[in-house]
Amino acid sequence: MNNPSNWKVILVDDEPDSLKLVHDMLTASGVEVFDAANGSQGLSLLEKVQPTMVIVDLSMPHPDGWDLLQKLRSNPTLKQTPVVAITAYYSDEVERRAQEAGFSAFVRKPIRVKTFLNVLTSVLNPS
Repeated sequence: MNNPSNWKVILVDDEPDSLKLVHDMLTASGVEVFDAANGSQGLSLLEKVQPTMVIVDLSMPHPDGWDLLQKLRSNPTLKQTPVVAITAYYSDEVERRAQEAGFSAFVRKPIRVKTFLNVLTSVLNPS
């Protein structure tokens, strides 16, 4: 899964500028991206699309990124899908909680393209 053009990503972020920025970063790398402007839209997309991974903002109106992770992990067909948390509200405590909750990776905003793609690649290709 090293080639981003083989990826299908569901991107969930309620902040329009952030959604567009991450969407544009991913599509410029050849990723097929399905956007959701909130957690409910993200859940609807998960009923239609079998993603390679889900990228979700932690801080959104209900369901937030934490709730979306729980819903994915409780779904037998999606529970192994990598879920990457992104957030502008970074702290060591939030990162620790994200790791404990079961997120595959944690990325703080502002997102840097090369670093972000490296994180996503490592999530899909664990060593």
